[in-house]
Amino acid sequence: MVGLVLVSHSRKLAAALVDFLEQVTRAPVRIAIAAGVGPERSEFGTDAVEILEAIQAVYSEDGVLVLMDMGSAILSAGMALELLPPEMHSHIRFCPAPFVEGAIAAAVQIGMGSNLETICQEANAALEPKRQHMGYEAPIQNVIPPTSLQPGEAITLTLTNLHGLHARPAARFVQTASQFNAEITVRNLTAGKGPVSARSINAIATLGAIEHHQIQIHASGPEATLALQALKALVESNFGEPAADQPKPSQAPTARPRLNGGIPISEGVAVAPLFRYEQTLPPIPVEPAQDPVQELHRLHTALHHIGHAIEQRARKMRQSAGEDESAIFNAHLLILNDPALLEMTRQRITELHENAALAWYRAIEQTAQEYRNLPDAYLQARATDVEDVGRQVLLDLIDQPAQAPLAFNEPVILYATDLTPTETSQLDMRQVLGIITAGGGPTSHSAILARALGIPAIAGTGKLLADVPSGTQIGMDGSSGEIWIAPPSDLMEELQKRRAEWLSRRARLQEASQALTFTKDNHRIEVFANLGSLPDAHTALENGAEGCGLLRTEFLFLTRQTAPSEDEQFELLRQIYEAMGPNRPITVRTLDIGGDKALPYLPLPQEANPFLGVRALRLSLEQPEFFITQLRAILRAADGFPCRIMFPMVAEISEVRRARALLEKAHTALIAENIPHAWPVEIGIMIEIPSAALLAPQLAREVDFFSIGTNDLTQYTLAAERGNPALSHLADGLHPAVLRLIQSVTEAAHKAGKWVGVCGELGGDPQAAPILIGLGVDELSLNPAGIPRIKAILRALTLPAAQALAARALECATSSEVRALIAQENA
Repeated sequence: MVGLVLVSHSRKLAAALVDFLEQVTRAPVRIAIAAGVGPERSEFGTDAVEILEAIQAVYSEDGVLVLMDMGSAILSAGMALELLPPEMHSHIRFCPAPFVEGAIAAAVQIGMGSNLETICQEANAALEPKRQHMGYEAPIQNVIPPTSLQPGEAITLTLTNLHGLHARPAARFVQTASQFNAEITVRNLTAGKGPVSARSINAIATLGAIEHHQIQIHASGPEATLALQALKALVESNFGEPAADQPKPSQAPTARPRLNGGIPISEGVAVAPLFRYEQTLPPIPVEPAQDPVQELHRLHTALHHIGHAIEQRARKMRQSAGEDESAIFNAHLLILNDPALLEMTRQRITELHENAALAWYRAIEQTAQEYRNLPDAYLQARATDVEDVGRQVLLDLIDQPAQAPLAFNEPVILYATDLTPTETSQLDMRQVLGIITAGGGPTSHSAILARALGIPAIAGTGKLLADVPSGTQIGMDGSSGEIWIAPPSDLMEELQKRRAEWLSRRARLQEASQALTFTKDNHRIEVFANLGSLPDAHTALENGAEGCGLLRTEFLFLTRQTAPSEDEQFELLRQIYEAMGPNRPITVRTLDIGGDKALPYLPLPQEANPFLGVRALRLSLEQPEFFITQLRAILRAADGFPCRIMFPMVAEISEVRRARALLEKAHTALIAENIPHAWPVEIGIMIEIPSAALLAPQLAREVDFFSIGTNDLTQYTLAAERGNPALSHLADGLHPAVLRLIQSVTEAAHKAGKWVGVCGELGGDPQAAPILIGLGVDELSLNPAGIPRIKAILRALTLPAAQALAARALECATSSEVRALIAQENA
């Protein structure tokens, strides 16, 4: 009997399809699925190794039919075939039939005992009704002819958020649509564009749907109604952004072209020699593909490499500039995995026999040009993001080194036609005094990063500097957009004076951040930094961190194939302790692995819901020797420094007692070995689970402090996974339910004479800081870059005013009401 393999990005979709096939076929059919990636295969994606194992599970000489849903599933299946013995290849068919209809037709034929060729023909025939309905073979493009839409439901909505469906809202739209077993398309009724697939971020963005445009969302399939409800909620919540008629707190500067200048992007004055940066692509091979499967394999490998690099870049940007700025690189990941872009590339490889590099390059160029053809300037700027991602993959495909950070021998003003977000994020702040670009604008992602990184910047200068040679002295004012080419000595002196004044103002803010933090009525608040590496520690000190409220130790364990030794952990932790110095306490969180993080050398159990499974402290307690090794390294590294150790993901008292016992065991062993180490140490726990918050009076007797992890506390309290765009309205730590838990924790802690910190994202939220202080929080720990601003906000407060605001917030019903209350207070 022929075997059937179903390859899908969604585990739920594949499993549901198998259930359906079992109902419509009378005879037993050998079916295997390869679907999803990550813990419990709960994330969207495909895995070549699992496809290989699925084929082997149902293989016989009668053959195996493989059906794939879309995009990178085809690439993964091609890789799996390459890994199988050559003698099996002739018995395996990759069938281009539609996933659901093709599977039904194939299962029926398999149950009838048909041969592989007949089964494949019948599955392919499931396309005929659609082909006849469309009247022609669809070309390689994103637009879906309206006549191809299946009967279903449709809703019409008006976009009210700033910039409409630009990169991040488009990404959230695609992520939400992808969660449902439904075919979803979107049409821009105002511009008369579409329909396009809701699973393609590029297709969505090229609709040119901006604020006040009407869009129509059409859905068909088993979960069409649910999908439309989720997308409606997402659009009506403005994707978590301000409405178009509301001012945005950190709104990009208005474009103000000036004589001898351009568009002001990021404030600041700079005077330095011009450095002309010209990005060039190496030659792209044009030889036809001799082996399309091998070319698909090469593409898949390059996509994997660049995906990892982008994730690392996002993590670094999150630490240096904040969560919002790092989201730019999350959008880059969606571009990298865009199904329309991948399918376009696949077709060029398999049908036009282009090599992987050429096919990818042409697909990227076509997609970028579609952005440039849009009437909206904000969406036009997204072409740079597409080309940024495209260039990285292309360099990997032609075995060229990745873009290295730009290096300079002296301070310069950097000039380029445009800068990509990747290039901007890698700039050496000590040598780049300013940025000028011929293109771009205030809403480009490189502009957003320039502002976040504090580099004076001007864009849109056109041909003003096109013929100015490198080394020419340039003056610039990022606040006004003015540029001076080879200014005379008197003007140069004036510009140097203006720069000194600007730097002085910035230094005063930086200097003020070095002082301890007190409210206006002299109430002490500790402002600490969240750290995840040695460079973070240096940044924290520059920004006035009074200590570290959360040292994430995962950096010691991730991105490696074997567990770090005790000595390796000791060396890296010791460097951070020495950098922070003897007067700044460091709170070390023990390993928080599981849920969304895994280690190749520490297999995690298979769980239906890993976020509610064996993770963090639970995992450490199940691996006591592994845990003791980390505890020993922490104690050794902290010798001579103020040390606090914090256990994550605590649900009940027994976990705390077991963890303390292992810590005592590590301490006793170090004494016996005569190894210097810190002792005694403060011991605390993270309050992330509602049970811990409710047990705070009992837990306070077991520990020295609490630190509230508002990210997990919010998602567990509101039963809303924080990465789910459809539930973004429930991912706000200012929800009154969360605030009430925080209040109960601080009251219990203070009654027991213990202190409470907040180390989640809420701790760095300028709107949340006054309410947290009003609820009794003693310490805020946040991203280092946000420390000066948070300190300034706290110094303008009085404790009674903060307490009054917090009391009013507790009476609100939703997080949006709380934020409206704060906005009213600040008006």
